[in-house]
Amino acid sequence: MSCHICGGNETCLVKKEGTWDVVQCKNCSFVYVTPLPDEQFLYHHYQTYLPAGKVYIEQWRKMMLNVFQRSLDAIETRYGHNNKGTLLDVGCGYGFFLDLARQKGWQVCGVEPCAHARAYAASKSLEVDSRDLFARAYRDETFDVVTLFYVLEHLPYPLKYLKEINRILKPGGLVLVRVPHTTPLVKFLKILGIPNKLYDIPSHLSDFSPRTITLALGKTGFKEIQTFPGGATRPHAFS
Repeated sequence: MSCHICGGNETCLVKKEGTWDVVQCKNCSFVYVTPLPDEQFLYHHYQTYLPAGKVYIEQWRKMMLNVFQRSLDAIETRYGHNNKGTLLDVGCGYGFFLDLARQKGWQVCGVEPCAHARAYAASKSLEVDSRDLFARAYRDETFDVVTLFYVLEHLPYPLKYLKEINRILKPGGLVLVRVPHTTPLVKFLKILGIPNKLYDIPSHLSDFSPRTITLALGKTGFKEIQTFPGGATRPHAFS
């Protein structure tokens, strides 16, 4: 399968996990999974990807709180803390970031495939759509800000989604994308002979580096691209 970013066909194997190969494009260095699971498989997979119990949902909130706060600070620094607009969170989960942004005065909505996560968000009076970004068919130039927290690596064709996000952003709008960068650690553990499943396949279908996320955003029409560490998630335990 050709590279999702540059279209190149020459790859080297990074790792095998079950029936999947994780490969790296020799042209642009993008890392992705082949073969891709089909859309029906992914839809059913994500119905149970997020935990459903109250204790686990609260753990998830605490795990992501630091990231959400730092991300909202970065957004408001870009726009000015007194300027609030429309914000869409793609793959919004339980709606924790939406709730945080709403408290700061943003007009918020989200899209999320997982039914029980949507139900939790709805219990907080948040507007969350079950349809994916393309089925929802937002009008051109609808949002000031679009966010994706740990979402882009789950999508089979990431550039397709970034192009759509560019379309629905207003001129001068902002997209904030948070992705894991796993490959350096996987390669290091491979040298040491330590087995692992850090790629979390088939949940994660690609692994972005600062270079490849910059390439992906540039190819889909975004300008003034910055990459930076967005803060660590709060672990459940030290291990």
